[in-house]
This record gives sequence, structure tokens and C-alpha cells, in this order.
Amino acid sequence: MFLNILVVLTIIYLLYKFSIRNFDYWEKRGVLFPKPLPFIGNVFDLLTGRIGIGHLLAEFYNNYKTPYFGIFVFNKPYLVLRDLELIKNVLVKDFNYFPDHTVFCDEKLDSLASKVLFIAKSPEWKFLRSKMSQAFSAGKIKNMFPLVSTVAKEMNLYVTKNQNSNFIEAKELCAKYATEVVATCAFGINSNCFENEDAEFRVIGRKLFSAEVTNTIRQVAYFFAHGLVKLFKLPFFDPDCVRFIREMIHSTIENREKTGFKRNDVIDIIIQIRNKSSPQDAYKFDGDRLVAQAGQFYTAGFETVSTTMSFALYEICLQQDIQDRIRSEIKDSLIKYGELTYEGIQEMKYLDMVVCETLRKYPVLAFLDRLCVQDYKIPDSGLVIEKGTPVYIPMFGLHYDPQYFPDPDKFEPQRFSDENRNKLPSYAYIPFGEGPRICLGERLGLVVSKLGLCYLLSQFEVVRCTETPVPIIFETKGIILASTVGLPLKFRKSPVITT
Repeated sequence: MFLNILVVLTIIYLLYKFSIRNFDYWEKRGVLFPKPLPFIGNVFDLLTGRIGIGHLLAEFYNNYKTPYFGIFVFNKPYLVLRDLELIKNVLVKDFNYFPDHTVFCDEKLDSLASKVLFIAKSPEWKFLRSKMSQAFSAGKIKNMFPLVSTVAKEMNLYVTKNQNSNFIEAKELCAKYATEVVATCAFGINSNCFENEDAEFRVIGRKLFSAEVTNTIRQVAYFFAHGLVKLFKLPFFDPDCVRFIREMIHSTIENREKTGFKRNDVIDIIIQIRNKSSPQDAYKFDGDRLVAQAGQFYTAGFETVSTTMSFALYEICLQQDIQDRIRSEIKDSLIKYGELTYEGIQEMKYLDMVVCETLRKYPVLAFLDRLCVQDYKIPDSGLVIEKGTPVYIPMFGLHYDPQYFPDPDKFEPQRFSDENRNKLPSYAYIPFGEGPRICLGERLGLVVSKLGLCYLLSQFEVVRCTETPVPIIFETKGIILASTVGLPLKFRKSPVITT
């Protein structure tokens, strides 16, 4: 009996020593860091659901005034950046030292996820980006504009039918819109999201970004616990979602090739890229490599648009003067062009200010991550970031820093007027990232979000109801920013503008 107890205690002691073996890493290098706990490092509050990753990093950010500081995720050292010049170096100037995201990538374990542009490692990501960049040119986006307008009109009809309800959940409304836009612009499919609450496209979207336990475990493991991914062979995406996306893309491509039908959408562009591929290309643009790019358009486009639009609607329902000013700008554009146009959307300066402020307060991704791929000496310091060290940039820390954004909790679009924007330090506001790995779909996401807001505000007044959460309590599970109760709002018919 005594021997058994001794063995158990010895094992516990050895595990404890193993878990803290790296905890002197930052101390040896003269880097400040919060005291870590055995086994879990500095992420206890994240693992217990007290706080989400974005707000946890912001808490650390606010506790230090140094250009950078260290943390431990389990027993692995991470470097977190505060200094804007250093952020510029990592994202742009010295990008070759930090070309990859930290998310786990293994073709053998998850063939599809490893080829998604966001996840793919060097040099494959560069090949994929060069191929896909043509899908997001201004000309291609302009060609898609009529398709997006059709979806926006369907959204307004849906709101008209449901405006007498106690409320409409804005995140779900915008998710329907974003899903329908992706379905029609990428795949030439009517997903019927506004007619059917359980349309297959929407069900898959809910699965991809739900805060349920299995999703949370996958996301946390791929970003922070690569050993768990390998041990349990975890896929990044839900297998049912992957199956749906593969079948849909393959069947759409097959149908296009049989019929010769062209629609100037993402699938057409992907087919063109594949057909123009050369034997000299470093990688073959087919199979899962092709599917992954179309799939990323679905996943990234859906979440970016729905999150940005819904939080914008939430904020302007609380400030009627902001809403009225946007509506006045929409009216001026309609007088000039006769309808909502691509050019008109680009000219709406105040709408752009509102969207920028939304992305400041509610960045879709709460942090940027980069992986150091070769030893890098930080200029004017004695610190060398060693190869394999993850580097984090806390978006919430930067976007809520009163040094850059006075009274940061206040929603104030005027921060992004031409005059004030020119005063804003570079790299204090980076909602889409920066440098060679800046979000490829930024321009499209902004156009789709702005057009959707314009259609809604041209016909409806958005107002607060008893169910509207003030203040918002954020979901602590998962990577994507979300309210725990959604964003229930009331939409009232506005007679001011007709489109």
C-alpha cells in the first residue's frame, strides 16, 4: 500500500516538474511575464471559461508598459507585442522571419485544413495567395455587386415579414445574408436561408462557428495545444461540414464544365486558375487545394460580414443620431445614382467611419498570431526571438488603448474622419492584419457589409428592445467574438427612403 502511494506521488511530482520545466524561460532573457501556474501556464481563466482569448490578452497588455512581454500557454513560451514599431517589423518589415500563422498544419492529419490560405505554411501559402488574389480584385468585386444587391433585397423582404415580432436577432439575420451572399457569389446557388430557417447552407454555417464544446476544443487545440491535435487526430473543421463543402464544390464545378455555364463568380475564377495552371507550378491547383480556397471563401466571408454588420446595427440602435446621419448619406447617394451602386458605396465616408469604428470595438479576430521561423534579434534590444516561438499581437489591447483611442469604450465614428485618421499611429488599428498576410477578402467583406447595412437602413429604423443586451456580455468559448445572448433588435419600417 505504502509503495503504491509512493509510486503515485513520484509520478505526480515528475509530471509537476515536467510541466514547469520552461517556466524560467522569460526570466533568463530578462522579459517580464505574469507568474504561470503548473500544467496550464497563464491560461487558467481561458480554460475555465472566465474570459475569452482576446480579453485575456488585453488584460495582460494593460498590465505591462514594456514593448513586449512573455506568457506561457501550458508550458510553452509565447511573446506578446505592444510596441507599434515592433509590430510593424513582425508583420511587414521583417516578415520573412514571421511568415506563418501559429495554427497547427499537417496535410496527413487534415488535408483540407492544411491547404486553407489562412492555415497553409510557407511557401505554399504564397503560391495560393498569388493564385487567389485575382478573385478579389476591384473589377471582380464590382461584377459581383448585382448578385449581392439581389440578396440584400431578399433580406429586406425577410425583415418586412418578421418586423412585427418582439425582435429580430441581428447576428442571425446578418448570418443569413452573409451565407446567401457566399452561396450566390461563390457557388451560383440559392441557399434559401431567408425562406428556410434550417436551410442546409445555414446549418453548416452554424456548425462551423458554434460555441459548442467540440468546436471549442478543436479551435483551442489547433491554436494552443498541437500535441492534443496529434494525439487525438483532431480535424480542424467538423467532418460533416467538410463533407458538405467538398460535395458542393465538386458538383458545382462538374456542372459548370458540362454545361459551359459561366457566372463570373468565385467558382468560375477557381476553374480558370486551375485550367491555366502550369506543370512548372510549385503545387498543383486541384483536389483539396482547390476545394480549400472555395471553402475558405465560405467560412471567412460568412463570419466577417455577419459579425461586422450585426455589431454595427447594435451600436447604431443605441445612437439614433449616427443612424440618421448614415440614412442621410444613403439618401444623397440614391439621388445621385438612382440606386445603391458600387461607386456610391465607395463614396459614403460616414458609413465607412461607422464600419471602421465597429471593427475597432469588435474585431472579428481578437488577436493576430505569427510563428518565428528563424532566430530574430529585436532591434535595439538584447532579446532574440528563437525559432519556433509563437508571437501574438493583442487586437483588443491595441484597439482599446486610450493612448490611441481616448475613451475607448465609447462608439465614436468620428475617430475615423479624414483628419483624425491621419493622426492615428500606424499599426494601432489593424482589424484585418497587415503585411503580406493581410486578409485577402478585406475589400469584398467591407463592400458586402456596407451594402447590407445600406439596404436595411434605407427601409428600416433599428431600435433597442427589452431583450437587447446593454452592455454586451461576450462568449468566452471559441476564437470568434460573439455575444452570449445574440443581438436581438427591433426593426421598424422607415418611410424616408425607398430603393
